[in-house]
Amino acid sequence: MGSRIKNDVKKLFEFWCEVTPTPGLERGTSSRSGGPAVPAGVIVESFPEGFRDQEVLTGIPSFAFPCDTTSTSVQTYSFVHTTGDSKWRFGFCRQDPRTNTAMVLITYLPWHDTFLKLLPVLAELRRTDPNGFRTFLSEAYNQGIPDCGGSLKVYYSAGQSHFTFERPLQFQLPSMPENHNLNLYYNFVEPKEMIAVFAAMLAERRIIFTSRHLDRLSSCIQAANAFLYPMVWQHIFIPVLPWEFKDYLGAPMPYLIGVPEPVLETVTSDELGEVVILNCDTKIFESPFDDVHNLPTEIVSQLKKHLNHTHDHIGDRISKIFLNALVQLIGGYRDAVEYHENSKTFNSQKFIESRPAHLRPFLAKMMDLQIFAQFIDDRLTMLNSGLGFSDEFELETVRYAEKKKRGRNYAIMKNLKDKYLGKRSLSRLFAKNNT
Repeated sequence: MGSRIKNDVKKLFEFWCEVTPTPGLERGTSSRSGGPAVPAGVIVESFPEGFRDQEVLTGIPSFAFPCDTTSTSVQTYSFVHTTGDSKWRFGFCRQDPRTNTAMVLITYLPWHDTFLKLLPVLAELRRTDPNGFRTFLSEAYNQGIPDCGGSLKVYYSAGQSHFTFERPLQFQLPSMPENHNLNLYYNFVEPKEMIAVFAAMLAERRIIFTSRHLDRLSSCIQAANAFLYPMVWQHIFIPVLPWEFKDYLGAPMPYLIGVPEPVLETVTSDELGEVVILNCDTKIFESPFDDVHNLPTEIVSQLKKHLNHTHDHIGDRISKIFLNALVQLIGGYRDAVEYHENSKTFNSQKFIESRPAHLRPFLAKMMDLQIFAQFIDDRLTMLNSGLGFSDEFELETVRYAEKKKRGRNYAIMKNLKDKYLGKRSLSRLFAKNNT
């Protein structure tokens, strides 16, 4: 399945629309004619008008109003729709209780910070200058996308104002305070629960995040998913699950799903079965498994030590803490790559045997994970195609190897020094006793 991010994206966004909820909707009821269930809302305005992806058009109202809510403040959040070729298409939504509408932007670009900042700009522009709003949408839609690390400005209000679309660097790790998702995850979830979720993901569990706040829900689950890098979650991934799709919670395969609390309250424990649940409001983590205990003790100790709130976590420090844990676990995969005349393959047994003894039991289990198998397939594809790659994971792997090498050299030199000085001190002691 490989990367879930589409590569050949040509436009900043695919579709914009405004949705109003269906009045008096009672979820779970069918229409009076006995037909399909009443939709959660109706698209009342859209751009471009020629957009014809029926699956997206049908699903948008449910994601725009995923549950009954009593919120009196604006909520901005993201959701994900998986396409037929297993790529993620991202939705960014702004619910406004004052107008009782939701604004939705659909794109293939995972630029969460950029599009979450864009939504209030669009809302204000549409309120104050409807014609200028449509012009802005048209210009942004036809601009193309900037190069990696670059930006693109789209002007509005007769050129007096502009919005900057910033494209992240290809291998840029989430950083604080810039990354909205990471900020919320760090502020609302304790390090202990972050580690527990991380361990559950490395065991490919059925994982539920829940909250009454849609922004908090989608941000926390997106941030947790990012900590899996350089691996990619290969299973069901739904950051915000609408009421209409709650049957997904009974799926027998691994999943990572954000469930609004009003939706989760309608599902029984028997219907859920064995699941891992993190409540982002109460900070309560529930699991029938002991996945943290199954992680190598050294890895867990380092995560706890470095994630302590007494540390300064500005920048990409938190992302690197989890990345370094994965570097220690799978960073030595190249030691098990075998070179043949026309290809390169991975020898899992050789990989396990090449790792430190305390990591081997856990790594033996990792060999059965789909996320690890896909990681190896992707790296072999790049190696076999002759493509060089130096993403942040590979760079951290090199740094870690050099650090360990320096540590070994220091230990050797210290032993030699202690041995030499010890002998010299002993000889001086004998000389003193003989005088």
